[in-house]
Amino acid sequence: MTPKSEFSRLTAVRRIGAGGLSVTVEATPEECLRIAERLNIPEVSMLRCKYQLQAGPGSEVTAHGALAARFKQECVRTLEPFEDVLAGSFTVKFVPEEHFVETAEPDLEAVDEIPYEGDSVDLGEAAIEQFALDLPLYPHAPDAALPPGLVIEEEEVERRAQKEAQAERVNPFASLERLRRKDN
Repeated sequence: MTPKSEFSRLTAVRRIGAGGLSVTVEATPEECLRIAERLNIPEVSMLRCKYQLQAGPGSEVTAHGALAARFKQECVRTLEPFEDVLAGSFTVKFVPEEHFVETAEPDLEAVDEIPYEGDSVDLGEAAIEQFALDLPLYPHAPDAALPPGLVIEEEEVERRAQKEAQAERVNPFASLERLRRKDN
């Protein structure tokens, strides 16, 4: 048995008719706190996902989701939290656990499959997982500036390389001297 999700929204597969089913799930403020803790970000103030569900063969369910989130994350440049928003769409396929086969080499072009047990799919957990995938790896605030001297211009790199090459031509042991200085 899997642990209960921070944002569980179960939908019975039998509710999905031939024409499909539209479902919107939204996290409560308490759930947003737990989601932020799970994803290790300062704050999630809103997480909402609108799904269009289609029943498929063998109790499979294809879910087209439109995700929207408002949250805070920490800037990698300044280490200060900043507010951000995210909106996107995705498609996943819920597959009964007994029919789910995990392959050794995942197909990056295929629709992601999520196993489920019982007679319900968890749309809230799928929204959290997609949100986690969509979070930027290296978030930076729009107005964050790099500290002076952290990034040097291409001309400066070339000048330093020429200076080092000149020093090595003058003294063949210059490289060894630099290594010795780094160790101390």
